[in-house]
Amino acid sequence: MPYVGIGMQQRGSSLRSHRMVRAYAALLGGVLVSLFLVGLGKMQTDKGVPLPRQESLEEIQDQIGRALQDAIQGENIKTNLRAITREPHQAGTKANERVAKTIEKMYKDAGLQKVHTLTYDVLLSYPDWDRPNTVSIRNRAGRAVFTSKGVSEPILPDEQGAPHAGHQWLAYSAPGTVEGDIVYAHSGTPKDFERLKKMGIDATGKIVMMRYGEGFRGDKVAYAQQHGAAAAILFSDPAEVAKGARDDVYPKSVWMPSEGVQRGSIMKLNGDPLTPLYPAKPGAYKSKTIDEIKEDGIIPSIPALPISYDTAYEILSRMSGRPVPSDWQGNVNVTYRLGPGLRDGYKTVVDVKSSLETRHVHNVVGYLPGQDEEDRYVILGNHFDAWVYGSIDPNSGTAILAEVARAMVETTKNTTWKPARSIMFAAWDAEEYGLLGSTEFVEEFVSQLGSRAVAYLNMDCFAGNFSLNVNTIPSMRDLAIDVAKRIPNHLEEQVHLGRKTLYDTWARAFPGKDGQPDMQIPGGGSDHAGFLTFGGVPVIDFNMVNATRNSYPLYHTLFETPFLNEHLYDKADFAMHRTIGRYWAELARTLADSPVLPINVTRIAEEMGGNYVVELRKTLNTLPANPNLLEAKQQVDFLEKAAAKFLVKAQSFAEHAKHVREALPENPYDQRKLRGVNERIMMTERCFLNPRGAPGAPQNRHVLYSISEKDSYSGKIMAAVYDAIDDYVDSTDKKKAGRMVAEQISIIYHSVHCATNTLKHFF
Repeated sequence: MPYVGIGMQQRGSSLRSHRMVRAYAALLGGVLVSLFLVGLGKMQTDKGVPLPRQESLEEIQDQIGRALQDAIQGENIKTNLRAITREPHQAGTKANERVAKTIEKMYKDAGLQKVHTLTYDVLLSYPDWDRPNTVSIRNRAGRAVFTSKGVSEPILPDEQGAPHAGHQWLAYSAPGTVEGDIVYAHSGTPKDFERLKKMGIDATGKIVMMRYGEGFRGDKVAYAQQHGAAAAILFSDPAEVAKGARDDVYPKSVWMPSEGVQRGSIMKLNGDPLTPLYPAKPGAYKSKTIDEIKEDGIIPSIPALPISYDTAYEILSRMSGRPVPSDWQGNVNVTYRLGPGLRDGYKTVVDVKSSLETRHVHNVVGYLPGQDEEDRYVILGNHFDAWVYGSIDPNSGTAILAEVARAMVETTKNTTWKPARSIMFAAWDAEEYGLLGSTEFVEEFVSQLGSRAVAYLNMDCFAGNFSLNVNTIPSMRDLAIDVAKRIPNHLEEQVHLGRKTLYDTWARAFPGKDGQPDMQIPGGGSDHAGFLTFGGVPVIDFNMVNATRNSYPLYHTLFETPFLNEHLYDKADFAMHRTIGRYWAELARTLADSPVLPINVTRIAEEMGGNYVVELRKTLNTLPANPNLLEAKQQVDFLEKAAAKFLVKAQSFAEHAKHVREALPENPYDQRKLRGVNERIMMTERCFLNPRGAPGAPQNRHVLYSISEKDSYSGKIMAAVYDAIDDYVDSTDKKKAGRMVAEQISIIYHSVHCATNTLKHFF
């Protein structure tokens, strides 16, 4: 078969016969179906009447895209959401297993093929459902003058009234009861703890209280433990989650009510911590013990719990010590103080009950096979486990993905279109605990993904209804933009302002350089992480967000139930959910059907020479002159020259790829040159994998785009290089540390050299 993937029957009388449809499906681009109807080389009938103009490949693909978009229905997404969010469903529970079976049935009913589950045995964490975690305040006599409930009460009992739904807890917290003095450490970042120390406050043996925001909650607890804390408390400050009037909160608005609490994981690793780098298949050897992962700081050895801002008030209003710096003051209605301790000799007591258990988790996958390159996969993924009901995180995405699957299969039935490459749908389990389901999948199939996966498209959940937001790597940015220009804007007020497409609002909301929307490097907060940082697979992680691009106020709370989606975020018949589905589907279809993969490796070369090397040189030049940095600076010189060669070769390769694409209609049955071009595009991306991983983080194998060691949510460019520079600054052995900087830069150099060689015809 020629490279097609576009067998959709065209509208119009000229393509009504089955013979014509088959002929058109056998051609590509500018090849004319008239050659098959009126004799080879004839462009008109025997009577000299011109044949109708035949549509180009691009026009046909545009028709397919519109048909697919029209097939996605908001009402179906709403039905899916209701079916998935009937009960709280944490990973490893029977309730979540029921959700997995519901999704499996949705995929089978949609018509996906080879639908099945993949099971892993992973370490999970649970509270004591019968005895909630609490924080208490005791007077000098040891009597409790305040004790938190440890449970958020339902506001809409019909949706939120399941037993134990309101429990307030953090997964992987150590159990225990700690009584002591409390210290306020703002957002719990390294800079905050350093500042606290400079103000004369020692966290050793103290209970450290911190706000959510400015980083991953697990990093906050880890930093507190590193500074000697005996326990940790996290709370959501009204400054971030309740910016309106005190009564302008859920269910009147999207702002968090005073009893709301953000749950979450505080493990500092992606994947099962007992089987690092290898899949946690049932019966597989556990290379780590629980004691070892505690010693390594992967899970904390101190108790930690989240509290509401009502409970935070009870603590903050009693704290002693001097007022916090002005930029540390929040919006709980009291003057924040540093501590240590409470007035009148009162003590704070943290009581956490938790357990660690190995349980089964189940990924659900299904396929829409490709008709030309069945062994090439475009992967769409979302997780389905939740901290409570999960109507936004993650099941807004789960419901949309199931509808995209249904709409794609429907489009193949209502037209003659079949995707050229296979499209895989994946529902991941145990993401909330630390990306466990997706990471174990990548670890199991990393070799196959390296040679067969075209791209991974992740949509965890929406976080607002203001604009599209895309996190991706440079080679995928053009695709993200081009597809956004094809998706109609669902916001009527934006359309009235002339912003007719998803792209128009996006470009205006988050402007970046060169007039294009700003797109950040993907971080570690969702299931794309393993595909990119461990597998080297290009990713797009996208969602709809609010104007600040921050998380939504009710994140990981009891109040994420369908009412929130239907009545506060997407009141126009799930138009936003539908738009997300359209964008997701069109990204997948474009990657599946484009003869030449729409992955622009030239963008990597441009960023390398025009940005990354320049910034690296600036960073090194800002450090005090030291002969121990000479080798590192020499490696930057080599890297700069290699980047220039990479850019020249990438540009010439782009011209070659364009020529191959344009020449394909001359012999559409010969895909060898096309396959060769696409192989080199895919393998160029894999050149940036270091099989040894980063120092101290072997799971972070991507040398350009990986996860920051300082913030597990944030992506970082050349993380291993900059971490080595940070270590050099702090090191007393400058010679050894300087050599490590040089080594990490040289690894980038070798990756760039690999990419250049991959794009060549000959070595």
